[in-house]
Amino acid sequence: MAIELLAKPVVDALLKAFDRARDANLRANARKAIGEAISELIRISPDLSKAEAKIAIARAAGILEQDLFTAERMLKKVRKAIRKGPAKKPASKLRKHRPVARGARARS
Repeated sequence: MAIELLAKPVVDALLKAFDRARDANLRANARKAIGEAISELIRISPDLSKAEAKIAIARAAGILEQDLFTAERMLKKVRKAIRKGPAKKPASKLRKHRPVARGARARS
């Protein structure tokens, strides 16, 4: 019984250290996943499901950092851009009048 009383704090300390190491490893992997998600989203043809999965990994690990929020905003913007299609010039930017020919006189 005396051995159990002495061993319990040691075992508890070891289990706590093991949990901390596992949590640190999980957080490191989650941060790496966020970086990979961001790099996936800035590609010309991103794989959205891969980026979503990596963001979900970070969320599950409890990472609440600026990089996670940046990745989520980028994912929303990429989805929106894919839905809209290629960018077009707004009508206000199109030329509405013909240029004046050289040598032409202005009308009064």
